[in-house]
Amino acid sequence: MAVAAAAAVGARRGRNRGQLLVVEQELSRKAKENDAKRQQNEVAQSILDKYDADKNGTLSPKELKAMLADYSLHRFKAEVRPTAEDLVFLFRLFDNGGKAGGGKADGVIDRSEILSILGAWGDFMKQKEIVQNLSSKFDKDDNHAIDEEELQAILDATNKSPVKPEITKWVMREADVSGNGTLNDLELARALCAFELLSKGEPNLRKDLQQGVQVDENLPKPTRSRTCSVL
Repeated sequence: MAVAAAAAVGARRGRNRGQLLVVEQELSRKAKENDAKRQQNEVAQSILDKYDADKNGTLSPKELKAMLADYSLHRFKAEVRPTAEDLVFLFRLFDNGGKAGGGKADGVIDRSEILSILGAWGDFMKQKEIVQNLSSKFDKDDNHAIDEEELQAILDATNKSPVKPEITKWVMREADVSGNGTLNDLELARALCAFELLSKGEPNLRKDLQQGVQVDENLPKPTRSRTCSVL
């Protein structure tokens, strides 16, 4: 009896220690997350302080343009200034009125939106040269925009096998943020990232350029593509 009682007490203590360990690990994880968020907020605030010329606590399109031009130069050693179309794209994708869950656009970029924009612009800059080469090669009517037929040819070529037209229609719909029926270079980069998302399935962490892409589970899965990660 005494042996059984001692064993039961030992088992309880073991369970308690195990539960305490789980709690400690969870507290440690949350502390690290909070510290990472704090650091991100500090970085975003420092960027905002530098480029917020009128000191209203937000970035206008003009101020954002200056920020991204400097980022391109310092991070990628390239003198690239976002076009008016690029700014429309970024505002439509990330201007949520400062509400993380998604709110009404207010025409300016606040601290909570800055790092996502930098991430998306960085995604684009990493593949900019090849995106532009693809656009130049497949833009058959030389209008500096990619229509659905030209996108079909691009996806077929990068996938190294024919892509079903319904997939191309979905990619166009998800990438055409401006809604004008064609893709500029930034939207083409998003198209390639959307195609990769469909091919590989939902990752643990999406690229910022994949923000808001809604994968249609009814679409057939194409060959596993790495176009967004390798371009």
